[in-house]
Amino acid sequence: MNKICFLILAHKNHNQLLRLINHLKKDFDIYVHIDKRSKLSLKSFDNVNIYKKIATYHGDVSLVNATIFLVKEALKNNYDRYIFISGQDIPLKTNKEIINFFDRNKDKEFISFENIKNSDGIYKEMSFRLNAYNFGKLYRKLLSRKFREIVSNIPFIKRKTPENIYYGSQWWNLSHNAIKYILEYVEKNPQYLNRFNYTWGSDEFFFQSILLTSSLKDKCVNDCLCYLIWGGGTPINLQMEDYEKIKENINDNLFARKFDENIDNDIIDKLYGDLNE
Repeated sequence: MNKICFLILAHKNHNQLLRLINHLKKDFDIYVHIDKRSKLSLKSFDNVNIYKKIATYHGDVSLVNATIFLVKEALKNNYDRYIFISGQDIPLKTNKEIINFFDRNKDKEFISFENIKNSDGIYKEMSFRLNAYNFGKLYRKLLSRKFREIVSNIPFIKRKTPENIYYGSQWWNLSHNAIKYILEYVEKNPQYLNRFNYTWGSDEFFFQSILLTSSLKDKCVNDCLCYLIWGGGTPINLQMEDYEKIKENINDNLFARKFDENIDNDIIDKLYGDLNE
């Protein structure tokens, strides 16, 4: 049987996060990083390791740094499988079903991906994200996209779109071999991480671009195993009205996201209730 751990990034919703942790910790070790700016206050307990080291910002390289921190902590205990989710995810399968799934798929790396060169439109948009300088939420609100395009084309600060770049979901389910390869790659190529400084959406390029240009490429399955509905460039908060869609589209999805106890706690109760039937 696979030895599995969960890596969780969180920043809000104390009760919802604790419910997720308590559900998973019965069968898995848990590593949680809470945004340093958050008011959430949890301490490590049982097989749950809580950290609050890095201030994280949406779309920022700080999310990559927090993820790498969790990976390094978990790697000390040599798991077979590392499952990376957010504190706003909810399991769609029981712990036993999750274990069985990865027992059947030991050599597969589940991570969504697409080559940015697959279309001119995608390449243009992703090149903008990679090359326009991002200095946080305030910067993006104050300065228009057009202005940032102009700034990013100033000769002495202009950045070039890297070769062999893939993008996809921030969340993934990777084997020990993949995790070890990623950390070794980052250690040997420090300029790779540095390239994502001031890059919008770093977390959606970073891991894909390492794995899909490695010898592990053929083991990568284009699926992060998480159900979500996009709206306005970000996943919507799922509510009771989405329940039937969630259940109809489970397939091999192990999780769904995202949920917010302050918006609709009933859907959270409903989905956890399904796991206990």
